[in-house]
Amino acid sequence: MYKKISQDSIKAFLNKERFSRENMMVDRGPESSWYLMLHGNAIAKMASDGTITISTCGWHTRTTMERLNCLLYTLGKKSRIRLRKFEPFLETKHGLAPWFDGSIVKYKQDTTLI
Repeated sequence: MYKKISQDSIKAFLNKERFSRENMMVDRGPESSWYLMLHGNAIAKMASDGTITISTCGWHTRTTMERLNCLLYTLGKKSRIRLRKFEPFLETKHGLAPWFDGSIVKYKQDTTLI
């Protein structure tokens, strides 16, 4: 369903492991935070308390959407980010909502993906 590079980078991000392949990178930042990077842009940040913040970094491309949607899917979220007339929206069970960068996704930090 999602590209292998998306799955592998998301797995590394959630397991707090360094990763680098093609246009994706996962690295540790200051204050024990972890970053999921696409072309050098931090599209997701996991704070030390496990809170995950996601962003398109202004790049509303199919690749950015695919990476973020893979993260949301892996976290078990039902929402997806979609493009409609070149504008991003958050699709929920209640319909489409305007997308704002910096959305927070709750995540149980002590879960390890295999």
